[in-house]
Amino acid sequence: MIPLPNHLADCVVVDTDRSDKFTLAATVKCLCGGESFHLLYPGQTHEYRGRPIPCTAQIAENFFFLIKAACVDCGAEHLLFDKDFHGWDGYVCRDPRKAALPRPELVQWKCLSCGGTRHTAKVGVQSQGKEDFIEECEGEFPTERWVDGFEWFSMSIACKDCGAETEAWVSYETM
Repeated sequence: MIPLPNHLADCVVVDTDRSDKFTLAATVKCLCGGESFHLLYPGQTHEYRGRPIPCTAQIAENFFFLIKAACVDCGAEHLLFDKDFHGWDGYVCRDPRKAALPRPELVQWKCLSCGGTRHTAKVGVQSQGKEDFIEECEGEFPTERWVDGFEWFSMSIACKDCGAETEAWVSYETM
């Protein structure tokens, strides 16, 4: 089974029934045990299958895409994904100038059905595997960190207030 990317190690529980050699499926869970979160994003959306979902935000001449989960129970914030730090482009092809930029202010996602802000979340990570990473990187990165160069990040969410589910709330290719 694919290992956890380092940045998710303290905020998800792996679903072994839905994970395999190239795909990781996990439920977001805080260290305090909380599974209800305020989901934070840069505030811009686009339409996907007739529904708005978070998208890359242009702020001045810079582009940002990041998702945080703030635990409803304890307030801890977990960075689930930032395109400038995670995945192939964020880890393998990191642009130090972009990574050094201050992150934009984030806003809470509101349920499209009821306006609630408490959600549960599942994340997915896809990779071409360890051998592909080693071949592509030609020894430039530690072999044990191969999973940090994943190729796709996804999320599905469900509203804690009304139960409305949003599959493919995030679907982001990292290369």
